[in-house]
Formats: sequence, structure tokens, C-alpha cells
Amino acid sequence: MKYFIGTALAILIAAPAAAQSAGAIQSSGRVEARFGWDRGEFKTEFRDPLVDISDKNGKSGVTYGIEAGYDYVTDSRFLVGGYVGVEGSSIKDCDTSPFGDRACLKGGRNFTVGARAGYVTDQGVVYLKGGYSNGQLKFEADDFVDDERVRFKDNHGGFHLGAGGEVMVANNVYGKLEYVFTNYSADKFDDGITYSKFRPQRHQVVAGIGIRF
Repeated sequence: MKYFIGTALAILIAAPAAAQSAGAIQSSGRVEARFGWDRGEFKTEFRDPLVDISDKNGKSGVTYGIEAGYDYVTDSRFLVGGYVGVEGSSIKDCDTSPFGDRACLKGGRNFTVGARAGYVTDQGVVYLKGGYSNGQLKFEADDFVDDERVRFKDNHGGFHLGAGGEVMVANNVYGKLEYVFTNYSADKFDDGITYSKFRPQRHQVVAGIGIRF
């Protein structure tokens, strides 16, 4: 994580010099490649007449993907735009029992669609963003005693909010750094006796390189 942040900051510090000849952002379409730090957090609640458990744990990994959109820039340098994206994740959290049974929770694909608004500077843009997310969790379990395997995928809709900045580093080429928080829908069960709830969340710090056209 510290090496990623250091590299991203070095790019942003060096970028203004290159941006002097790159020109200001104009209304245009864009497409970018994204890569960064990804942390999934999982909140679990379970209650019945004998047990009351509330737990939160998390796992960090790498996110990677692409985003495409269109930005409109007004004469007063106000930017509004929309975007769609898809990304993957390396997040993986596994537990192994004393008998050798193994269960893993993995991050899957994540779709995003949203809007952003910001202010265009001489060298780039600072912005806020938000929209809908649909993320996938993959569950895998191996029961070596009974020689059984369980595999299933669970999709969660939710919303994301973020903030970031972009700098033009060459004609039609930009670099970016942003933070995004995602809150997904919860899985719930309640039969009047037993109650359970599982809610995933996500924190990301992402760098990107893109092209405007």
C-alpha cells in the first residue's frame, strides 16, 4: 500500500510541469485504465435465544478495471459528467478448520454507473462522484472429510461515493487519483427466533491513466 501511494503522489507532483503544455480539459468523452488498493469489510450479526454475536472483519487486496464516460464543461469551468465501469478484485479471505476443511470468500466483478461534478483548473479537475454499484462475492468451501465442494456467487447492489482529481499530463492524456467508498445491500434472515445479517462494504484508493477524445 505505501509503495502504491508513494508512486501515485510522485506522478501527481511531477504532472503539473507536463500539464503546462497539455491544455485545459474540454467537453469530451474519456476512457481510462484503473489500478489500486482495495479493502473489503464485512459486518456480521447473529442472534438467537442463546447467542448474540456482532463481528466486523476485513481484507485488503488489489483492484483493477476500466471506466468510460463523458464530461461536459461549462464556460464557468464547472464540469458535469456520467460514467460506467467494471473492475475486478484480488481480495480473498480463507479459514481452515483443525480437520482440514477450508472455506474462502473472494471478491468478484463490480459494475458501476454514476455521475460526477467538479471544477476545472488550468491543469486538470477536482471532483465528487457517486452512483450505483453491483458487486459479486464468491464463496468456496472444501469438506475433505465428506469429500464435498460448495461453490456459489452472491450479487449485492448498493451505492458508491468518492472524490478525486485529474491532471492532464499530455495532449488528451490524463492521470488521476481518487478515493471511493461503496456500501452494498445486506443479506438478512429473520424467522422470529433466529436473526442474521451480513453487509459488505468497500474502501478503494485508485490511480488511473486515461485518454480524452
